[in-house]
Order: sequence, then structure tokens, then C-alpha cells
Amino acid sequence: MPRDEHTGMASDQEADIYAETVAVFERGESRYEPLTTPEVADALDAERRTVYKRLRKLADRGALETKATGSNSRVWWRPPAESSPSSASNEGRERDLEQRSRVMESVIDGIAITDADGEYLYVNETHAELYGYDDAEVLLGEHWEVCYGEAELARFEDEVIPTLYEEGAWRGEARGRRADGTTFPQELSLTVADDGGIICVVRDITERKEQERQLREARRFNEELVENAPFGMFRLDEELRITYENPRAEAIIGLPDEKESSDAIGLDISKLPPIVETGQADLFRRLQEGETIEFEFPFESIYGKEAYFTGRAVPLYRDDEFDGAILMATDISERRQYERELREAHEFNEELVENAPFGMFRLDEELRITYENPRAEAIIGLPDEKESSDAIGLDISKLPPIVETGQADLFRRLQEGETIEFEFPFESIYGKEAYFTGRAVPLYRDDEFDGAILMATDISERRQYERELERQREQLAAINELNDVVRGITDAVIEQSTRDEIEQVVCDQLAASDSYRFAWMGAADSGLRLEPRVEAGVDGYLDTLSLSSGSDESTGHGPTENAIRAQEIQIARDIRAETDSTPLHDHAREFDYRSSAVIPIVHQGMLYGILGVCSERADAFAEEEREVVGQLGDVIGHAIAAVDRKRALMSDEVVELEIRIPKLLEDRTVSADGTVTIDRVTPMGDGEYLLYGTASADAMAVIHELGDQRPDWTDVRTFDETEAEVRFEQRLSDPPMTSIVADHGGNFKTGRIEDGVYRATIQFPPGTNVRRVIDRIQETYLDVRIVSQQQVTRDEPSSPQFLSALTENLTERQWMALEAGYFGGYFESPRHRSGEEVAESLDIGASTFHQHVRKAERKLLDTVFTEL
Repeated sequence: MPRDEHTGMASDQEADIYAETVAVFERGESRYEPLTTPEVADALDAERRTVYKRLRKLADRGALETKATGSNSRVWWRPPAESSPSSASNEGRERDLEQRSRVMESVIDGIAITDADGEYLYVNETHAELYGYDDAEVLLGEHWEVCYGEAELARFEDEVIPTLYEEGAWRGEARGRRADGTTFPQELSLTVADDGGIICVVRDITERKEQERQLREARRFNEELVENAPFGMFRLDEELRITYENPRAEAIIGLPDEKESSDAIGLDISKLPPIVETGQADLFRRLQEGETIEFEFPFESIYGKEAYFTGRAVPLYRDDEFDGAILMATDISERRQYERELREAHEFNEELVENAPFGMFRLDEELRITYENPRAEAIIGLPDEKESSDAIGLDISKLPPIVETGQADLFRRLQEGETIEFEFPFESIYGKEAYFTGRAVPLYRDDEFDGAILMATDISERRQYERELERQREQLAAINELNDVVRGITDAVIEQSTRDEIEQVVCDQLAASDSYRFAWMGAADSGLRLEPRVEAGVDGYLDTLSLSSGSDESTGHGPTENAIRAQEIQIARDIRAETDSTPLHDHAREFDYRSSAVIPIVHQGMLYGILGVCSERADAFAEEEREVVGQLGDVIGHAIAAVDRKRALMSDEVVELEIRIPKLLEDRTVSADGTVTIDRVTPMGDGEYLLYGTASADAMAVIHELGDQRPDWTDVRTFDETEAEVRFEQRLSDPPMTSIVADHGGNFKTGRIEDGVYRATIQFPPGTNVRRVIDRIQETYLDVRIVSQQQVTRDEPSSPQFLSALTENLTERQWMALEAGYFGGYFESPRHRSGEEVAESLDIGASTFHQHVRKAERKLLDTVFTEL
């Protein structure tokens, strides 16, 4: 087969391919004009990599010549048959290409050019290095998307590319992806080329971003430094007016807690009375002359705070103009006091060993005591009337305390040149008990034993601390036991059906604990008189205990009365250690206890009674134990409230109270026509309630007006609206009357608003102190009228066992969800409100609401089918 004269290829097909490639160089004005690989690829409409391989093979066989014009670019041309004038032109063009490539390679930014399809035609070394490639040619022919992650590519597609082709250019920040997968922040400039390709200029801004981050942190640090500086900082303007004081500065001047900022803000510091009175005004005015000043003087601030002011102030300038000053100041009152005391101490003790914090004894060569410093005298208990110890001149190894504790031989080893250490209990010749520890060092003069220096400390306090540590370990054991007791009580009270049973089981379990002597419970009426209810572990304690027993000097009340008034736990520890006789002190001795805790029993703001716990431990009811015991108040209160609720639901007889408020709206701005019926008030906890009602179409304006006038009437939602009437849900936040009724276990049976007059019928469990309820309601609503009060017998339910089972089985949250769903239209068909809407009203998630409803329905069905 004949070979092509240009390519030397044997195959006809290959000859055609390579002939076609060579023919590209014949199409221009000069067959010797250099062409780049992308230009040849465009002419052939072929892949750049394929064309590059053809060109390389043609060059290897001499059909073409080639030359690199940069680190990753190359030109190709047909070699001239012989020298001609055009060769000079070709050489000039080649130099021009080489120069432009060199320029692009020398810039510090990464530069790349893509074709219209987004594949790289040109990439300089900087661009390749930025993206983690050692060889720029690796990127040629690759799509620019290899340099970015998925998230960034999505942003390019949504934001950058549309803007680029719409405006012809785009500039901003992006995050490039290196060859190893790591990313870096970059500043990116994109320009659309004439051929539809893109010219990319990239700069790595990692360092700049780090500098920006450091600048932000520096600014934040400076702000925090100023706010938390251990010295006062004041900013003065050009007129020396104070414009800022940091928290430490406010503390130095004694800014009262109720004031948000100092009254000195905006005032000329040189004219403030403390500055003028101390003669410092001229000093501060020198700041305006550009002088940095230092100061130290006593002063009394405008709030009467006395301090000793020291610091410096530095003038500030802006555009060569005085712009105020920064003043940094410290109150050194304590330091000056300390320096004065230290100076006096040094003057007094500078030549004396008496200032040693430990006992020092000087022994002579016969181990006789020749000197004892004051601390040593204190350790041995030297009587005040004696000028020196009777031990002076005696051999320390022969003193009775040393001999009796077996330390004589130890001290005699000093004469053998041995440094000794000791620790032993002893009783001095004056009867002082101590725990002696320290060391003795032998002294020499002219290589001869010359006695010793003995340094000793009484570590009785440390030993006491160790004993205290042991006591704390014992207390921890008591807390662990208490936790078990509390858990037992929690489980037990849930199973009780009456308040009496709850109170008895609580006292019994506390009294049975090893940590407590006995327990009692009582109630207080409106006159703050103690009503004994139950006691366990003791007899007759409550017969003589009064509210004011053991009065607190700060309040004049006893711990029980304080617990009732403040509704906070009251602790009395080591009562019998008191020297003065008080009723509480006498009770403690009579009933053999040392510490007591009085715990208010409260649930949702309602005080149900008082729990008292007494212990034989003097240090009982420390912080952790107090916290655990205090939980009982919540546990018992919750249990009693549940029992009362059940009693209110199950009782045949109730106390019924009918009230009337003539002017529910204070300033009537809307018509009071129409009728509003209140169907149910559902408690949500934490003082929040949902009121469900029905209003005639013309009465909804009254509901909205109530929302405007009363802060406790917050959000209102309507549903099931018809032309005649509207059902609504009104949210109440800490409503006074509703809260009072709930506190006493009551519920609203009916309610009605008509012609601006509110009427309601409220039911309470038997035994409720209705007089107290009425008093509290009238304290809140001055214009409330009590229409009637009577004890009525309720209609017997068709299945009291069924109602009882429900009240026992349903939790408060399940009951609330059922009630809100029922009165809120959830169970209607079709539903007036979705589960999501009811859940939103209850401030819970939709899934939580549905879970409560499903569990309640399950319990309801269990009860139904059990009854059947």
C-alpha cells in the first residue's frame, strides 16, 4: 500500500484522517501560520485530546513543527519548503504568541480560558496550582466543573451562569475544590469571550479570609475586653464629656442597681464635683492639649461611693484634631489599705521571727529549749499571765508530752545530724491539746553540733477538716437513702385515694427512714392558725407546736409561719446548740431532734398544707439534701390536687356559687347586643387556660373588645361559623378569677355574657372554704356580686364506676387533649378544626396531641368494654 508523502501512514483510513488534519493548515492566508490545538480542533469539529494526539504524531513524523508557548500551551505549523519572506512574518507571530503566553504565565492570579462547552482551552500554572494540580496540561480538555463541589455548582447554575451570560461578566466569591477534594475560598472574575467561551481569573483569598476572621475576633475580643476589663474605662469626647462607662467603671462610682446608666454621662468630667473638690480639674483639661495624664487621688462619687482613684488618660486624635480621650481607672482603696497594714506589720516584725505562721523553737546542743516564738507559745497554750514558757531550759526529748507519745528517740537523732519530721497528738504542759506536725533541722558551728531549729504546726483544724470530710461522706449516704425514700413516697402517694391516706403514708415512710426522727403534716387556715393533721414517729409533737415557734429575728415569725407566708422551705440546723431558750429549742430537746425542715405543699400556686421533717443529725438538710426533701412539696401537692379533682368529679354533692359582674366591659365602645355562652374552661398549666364558647353573630364584637381591654384575654380563634352564631376559642393567660377557682379545685359549670353583664355558675368540692374563695374573687373584681351560694346534689351519672375509672386512668395531659379536642370541634363530623390546629392552641406538637388522644381513646374503650 503506498504511503502518504506527508504522514507516512500506511492505512488509507488513517491517511485520510491525517491528510484532513494537515489540510487545516492550508486554509489560512499562509500555510505556515501557527495554530493552537483548540483552533485545529474547532476546524475539524473534533475532541481536543484526539486532535492533540494526531498533531503530536504528525510532528513526530516531520509533517508539522511545534513549539511550547507556555507551561501548558503549544502552537503547530507546516514547515516551509524553503526560506521565504513569509518566514520573518511567522517568526514575529511566534514571538508575539510566546510573549503573550509568558505574560499570562507571569501573573499572580490563576487564569484559564474555556471554550463554549466549558472545557479548558488554556490554563496557566497559577490556576493549576490553586486547584492542586502539578501539571496544567492535566486540566486541558476538562470541564471547569471539576474545580467545584456539588453545592457550589448548584449555586453557579442558579445564580452565577445566568448573570454571566446576561451581563457578559460576573465577579464575586466562590469556593473552589482542589484535586485532593479540599476546598478553598476564592475571588472569581468571569468574562464571556467572543466565541462564547469563558475567561476565568481566580485568586485564592484564604489568607484574606483568615485576616478578616482574625479582625472580627480582634474586634469582638476588644469589645469583651472593655466590657469585662478589671479596671474602669471612660470615653470622653472633645469637650471632655463622658460618653461611655464600662461595667467596672459603674461599679467604681457605685452606680445603683436600679439605674441603667450614670447621671454623669454627658457631663464634662473636669466639672464633676469629685474632680473639682480634689483639685484635679486642671489636670484633666490638659488632655485637650494632647497630654497623657496619670492620676491618683481619693474621691467620693456622685452616688456617695468612696474610693481611691488611680489610672491614666490618653488623648485621642482624628484627622489631626483632638477627638476626646480614653480614661482607665482603678479603685485601689483595698490595695492601699493592704499596703498600709503590710507596712505596719513589716515595721513591727522585720527583725523578729515572731511573725512566722508556725511555731519555732530554738534548741541548744543539749536539746534544751532556748526560745519559743509567739506561735509556738500559742500552740502549747502558754497562759496570758506568763511571760515565757516553763519549758525554756528543758531538754525537749524529756518533756512529758514527748516521752508519753514515744517521740524521745526521734528528737535525740538530731544530735546525730539527722533532719527529722514528726506528726503526733500531744497535750502540752499547760493542758493544751493539739496535733503536732513539722520538722527539725540540726545546726552546726565550726563543724560542731550547735543545736537545732524546730518548726511546728498545729494541724488540729486540718484534722477537723478530715473529720468534716468523713461527715460529708456520711451525709452523702443519707442523701442516697433519702432519694430512695422520696422515690418510695412518690410511688406510694399515687396509689392513695384520699388526702388522709396520702398524708399518712408520707409521714410513715419518712419516720421509718434511718435519716429522720419523725415527720408531721398540718394545714393553715386564713388566720394563719396551725391545724394538725398527722404525725408519725412521735406522739404529742403537734399538740404544743405553734406557727411562731422559734421566731426568726429578721421576720419575727417561726419557721412554720415563714414557710406558709413565703411558700418556701425553711431549715433549722443544730437547734440544740443554741444557748438561748426558745420554743423551738425546747421542742428539740423535749422530742430529741437537732434539725428540722418545714416544707410547703404547693401545686400550681395553691397551698395545701405543711410537711415537717425532724432529724437527730445536727448537720441535716444541707444544700443537696434540702433540694431532695423540697421535692416532696411538689409531689404531695400534685397528688392531693389529683385527689381533689377526682372528688370534685365524683362527689354527689357540690357547693354551687352563682356570681354576677354588672359591667364586664370597662369602657363600652361596641354594642353589647347578642349573647355569649361559655361552654368550658380548660386548664393548660402554668396559668394558661382555653375558654370555649358560643356567641351570636352580633356578640363576637364583645369578645374582641374584651381582648382589647383585658390583658389576660389574649388570642381568640373562631370556628364553625354560621349566620346565627359563632363558636370560638379564647386563650386566657393568668386570668385572676379562673386561677382562683382552679386553685380551690372548682370548675365553671355555666357562663353567660348578655347586655354587657357576666353571669357564671361555679361548682366546688364539698368542704371548700367558699368564704375564702369569695374574698379572693372580690379582691380581684371589685364589682363582683354574689347572687347565691348553695350546696346542691348533682344528677347521678349513669355509670359512676365508668367516670371513676376515667378519672383514675387518664393523665392530666390526656384529659386536657380530649377536652380541647371535644369542645374545639376536633371530634365533629366533618371536623371543624384539625388536630394540628388544636395542638397549636395547646402549645404542643401535632404528633403529641394525636398520641394523647389515641391513648385516652384506648383507655376510654378499655373502660367501656370492661364495664360491658
